[in-house]
Amino acid sequence: MVKKEYICNKGKRSTIVIEDLTTEIKEGATFVIGFAGIGLIGPIVANTLIEQLSDVKEIGFVTSEYLPPISVFYAGVLKHPFRLLYSPQNNLIIGICEVPFQIPTAYNDLSKTLCNWALSEDVKAKEIVIFQGIPQRGIIDEYPVYYAAEEAMIEHLEKFGIAKVEKGIIVGPEATVLNEALTNRLDAYALFTPVLEIPTPEGAASILEVLNKIYDLKIDTTSLIEQGKEIKAKMLELAQKAQQYQQQQLPGTGKEYTGYFQ
Repeated sequence: MVKKEYICNKGKRSTIVIEDLTTEIKEGATFVIGFAGIGLIGPIVANTLIEQLSDVKEIGFVTSEYLPPISVFYAGVLKHPFRLLYSPQNNLIIGICEVPFQIPTAYNDLSKTLCNWALSEDVKAKEIVIFQGIPQRGIIDEYPVYYAAEEAMIEHLEKFGIAKVEKGIIVGPEATVLNEALTNRLDAYALFTPVLEIPTPEGAASILEVLNKIYDLKIDTTSLIEQGKEIKAKMLELAQKAQQYQQQQLPGTGKEYTGYFQ
C-alpha cells in the first residue's frame, strides 16, 4: 500500500501517515479534533460524526513517540488510537484521539505536526475546532455551550447564538493546538460545555447540536441524550445506596451491615 508521511520540522517526534491517497481533501476544510479529555467530550463528538456522516472515510493516522502503550479495537478489529477521517460532502476532517498522551510536553510536538499537515498543499484547511469540558460536581441539569475564538471568528460564531466565555484558561492538547493556530493561517476556536468526571454524552450532544447549526449537519443526538439519562439514573441509584448503607450501620459496634448489597 502506498502511503505518504508528513513530518514537521518543528514537531519531529510525531508523524501523520496518510494511507488513502485517492481521496482529495478540498481546500478550505474544517479540521475537527476530539481529544480524550475530561468527560470524553472530544471522542464522543468525533465518534458520533464518524458514525452518522454517510460518506466519511478513514484516510490515515497520527503516530508519536509519546503515545502510551495502549491499543484500541472495535468488533475485534485493531485501530490506531489516533485516527484521521474525512467527509467530502461536508468538507470536514475528523481527528479522533482515544488515548491520553503520556507526558504534557508531547502536546507541543503534536500540535505543530497537526497544524503543519492541515496547512500543507495537500490539505489547505481553513479552520480548526477543539472541544473541552468544564468540570462540574454532582448532577448536571443543563448543558449550555460556550465558545472562545480568535477575534476574527467572533462575529461569525455569535450568529448561531453561542455565548462566549469571558475569561478562563484551556489546558492539555487542545490548548497547544489553539496556541499553534494563533501563529499561523488557521482560524481556531473552542467549544465548551459542563461535564462530569465520567463520560458525559449529554454534553457532547449539546456540542453536536451547535455543529449542526454551524456546518449544516444533520447529526441525531437522541441516543446520546438517552445515554446521559441512563448515566444520571445510575449515579442517583449509587448515591441512594450509599446513603442507605450509611444509615444501616450498626450503632455502637463499629461494624457495618452489608446485607443490603447482597
